[in-house]
Amino acid sequence: MQPHHKKHFSFFWVSVFIIILLFLSRIFFWVNTASDAEPVFGITYSWVYAQQLGLDPDKTYRDLIEELQINSVRLPLYWSEIEQKQGTFDWALADKIIGFSEDHQVKLTIVIGAKVPRWPECFIPDWAQRLTDSEREQTTAFFLEKAVQRYKSSPSIVRWQVENEPFFPFGECPSLSKDEFQKRVNLVRSLDDRPIQISVSGEFGSWLESAQTADILGISVYRQTWNTFFGYMIYPLTPEYYFFRAHLMKSHVPKVIISELQAEPWFSDPVQARPLSYWYNIFTVEMFEHNIHFARQTGLEEVYLWGAEWWFKLKEEGDDRLWDAAKRLFTN
Repeated sequence: MQPHHKKHFSFFWVSVFIIILLFLSRIFFWVNTASDAEPVFGITYSWVYAQQLGLDPDKTYRDLIEELQINSVRLPLYWSEIEQKQGTFDWALADKIIGFSEDHQVKLTIVIGAKVPRWPECFIPDWAQRLTDSEREQTTAFFLEKAVQRYKSSPSIVRWQVENEPFFPFGECPSLSKDEFQKRVNLVRSLDDRPIQISVSGEFGSWLESAQTADILGISVYRQTWNTFFGYMIYPLTPEYYFFRAHLMKSHVPKVIISELQAEPWFSDPVQARPLSYWYNIFTVEMFEHNIHFARQTGLEEVYLWGAEWWFKLKEEGDDRLWDAAKRLFTN
């Protein structure tokens, strides 16, 4: 008789688990349909990536803003490009982009630090890489201070993001301790009173320690990735996953947004190694539109797309399908 009772006991708890999941899903869809609010859509813009694609970074940015009518941008400042020689700063391109943003009422999230968006993730000048850890920390802080002091008077800047996914082990980066990261955040807070955004991997790792430090928590949402073992694969996650994780953070951080939504292919090889048509077939308009729908279903109020430089590159080469899809999104 004992095995028979165990079978009923297991069936009972499986049923309870299914009922709880159905109940939570019901809440999710009720909350999502209770509000008609459309997320604010923006982009991350990397002038380094634009250059890698063979584009004019200034013209690319201007066309994105003017033709697509984009008014929210996450903009990294690249330490390795701005201070190529210690103590000598070249702000010319950043000045152009930020000045143009001011003229067009674009809201900017400025990303500063050693680890900022785009591969290899860390943009530490060659001269700084030869320093001791202590010396490099001092020079990183000096760059942060110079950047904030230079641009904090800009009316376009709505927040600062300090580092990018600082605790996620992705990229060619030296490890960063919690204490070192907190010092960087504290430094930026001491220089300006705008909110601080901190970003995390939406798919992996804890959000909690970053949320406790942030005013805004930015999460990544990638649907299709590639690795050497599986090749291309779709993450088996649903909008509910991000929705519930974001709501669990509400007691720790006032606002959770999508700071990176995949809107270009995950490149398994260097871009130049394959025809552009190959990469388009890896990430099509249909996938773009699916990801937009997916982001809407998370219920998060801001969404920054990842891949605007790629849409422009394809358009310059005669394929405007992704560009037109983005135009429909932003102009609507």
